[in-house]
Amino acid sequence: MERAIARDYAIRPNEELGLTSVGRSDTMPEHKYGPAVRPYYLIHYILAGSGTFKVNNIAYHLHAGQGFLIEPNYRTTYVADKETPWSYVWLGFAGKSAATWINQLNISETSPVFNSTESYELADCVNKILALDNLAPANNLRAISYLFRFLSYIARGTVANVQQVRPKQNYYVTEAIQNISHHVTTVTVDNLAQAININRSYLTALFKRNLDLTPSEYIRNFRITKARHLLESSDTSIDQVAEQCGYQHLNSFTRVFKQTYGISPRQYRQQSKIK
Repeated sequence: MERAIARDYAIRPNEELGLTSVGRSDTMPEHKYGPAVRPYYLIHYILAGSGTFKVNNIAYHLHAGQGFLIEPNYRTTYVADKETPWSYVWLGFAGKSAATWINQLNISETSPVFNSTESYELADCVNKILALDNLAPANNLRAISYLFRFLSYIARGTVANVQQVRPKQNYYVTEAIQNISHHVTTVTVDNLAQAININRSYLTALFKRNLDLTPSEYIRNFRITKARHLLESSDTSIDQVAEQCGYQHLNSFTRVFKQTYGISPRQYRQQSKIK
């Protein structure tokens, strides 16, 4: 069984920088997370073992001493190796200045992998945040200081040269993903195609070629992943979560959520609160 400890947090609207997720995990062989889309930045660092990280239909085969960046609104999957499953730590964060700090690390969705020999230091930052009882103002400042320290250790490293298979990136797919992120409550495949000035059939073909998903499947995944994050990290009512994620009817939201995660949104929230 996977051994993990994790915390999720909500940040205030218009906050400059705030933590959204922190944790560490010792995974089982072939343990898989995803496909998933997150509304915040997330950095993993591998302490031991190996596995595969996939984004934009590119597979990166990684091992201890390497890490990877997940940018907001990108569909990703990662899987532990069958023989040497990985152990890793992670930090998630968001805010108005988050992109600025990421840009200083020289990693992005097109070059998401980095090397670092400072395993102890990176793990220590995560452990110290996990040791905080809550993120009340004083603790929040301490947690942010550990986040900056975590980023500084990554900045000392180098962008990794790893085995990968890179398809041609598509401008329209990138534009569509950004549009979905900005208009999650109202977006449809038809108005998405209209917004980026291509027809629906061509948009669908591009998504299938680049992401192995139709636009409607991507929208569904994005909405339900955002809903999951809101259930974990906020006290927003389930009705409001459904509305903020583009579901006009609670019954429809509950049905899709249960199809995806096997339990209702209410049950999921209750389980996520158990420490």
